[in-house]
Amino acid sequence: MKGDIHWHDLDYQPYSPMTNCCLIDFAGMMRDGFQIGNAKMGTPQSIQTAVLQMAQIIASVASSQYGGCSSDRTDEVLAPYALKNYQRHLAEAKEWIDDPHKQEEFARSKTKADIYQAMESLEYQINTLYSSQGQTPFTTVGFGLGTSWIEREIQRAILKVRIKGLGTERRTAIFPKLVFTLRRGTNLRPSDPNYDIKELAVECATKRMYPDVLMYDKIVELTGSFKAPMGCRSFLQAGTTRMVRRSTPGA
Repeated sequence: MKGDIHWHDLDYQPYSPMTNCCLIDFAGMMRDGFQIGNAKMGTPQSIQTAVLQMAQIIASVASSQYGGCSSDRTDEVLAPYALKNYQRHLAEAKEWIDDPHKQEEFARSKTKADIYQAMESLEYQINTLYSSQGQTPFTTVGFGLGTSWIEREIQRAILKVRIKGLGTERRTAIFPKLVFTLRRGTNLRPSDPNYDIKELAVECATKRMYPDVLMYDKIVELTGSFKAPMGCRSFLQAGTTRMVRRSTPGA
């Protein structure tokens, strides 16, 4: 009553009952299905469909709240659907190719192309959306911890798409905000399995401003668990969907 504590979202009440920011549970929604409007979505059967669903979810969230939304561990979330692409390509290869090594080579090559096109599609779709405030949705994409070949390929595609640039003029995209996670034993040292991805992330940051970098081990040391950031400064608990109430304005 004295104004010592300001609940920021109340600015929008009761005429525009919107919240500020959230960490969307993309993994759970795509695994269990969800509904937007009259359309009930099932589990994606390809990485292309999974990325399309992500864009639809982001569009729905951005149109019904202020602030932004985060996707945590995006490479790990999308990997099961890229695996479905791989399995289909491998089955196709077995119909026409006798050599198992060449079958594997064909399936991986086709899957890598699918992954790149999917991540390029996500970049373009986010940049053609508008939030409730008439801006590109303030979207944060976190990645960098997956070590399987598919997860690594998704990480590489995210970075290569950003390095390539947006549109015919190859402009630097501001959103989605990319956040790359460093972790000892994963990508920090030259002997780590994903060190080459970290080098690509550094190249991307020098050319396109993003990705920002988080230190997994330090965040766990300070807070007890890993957090995915929301926008510029807020941190949300990974693996949950939460609405953030803040005492300062902005996304």
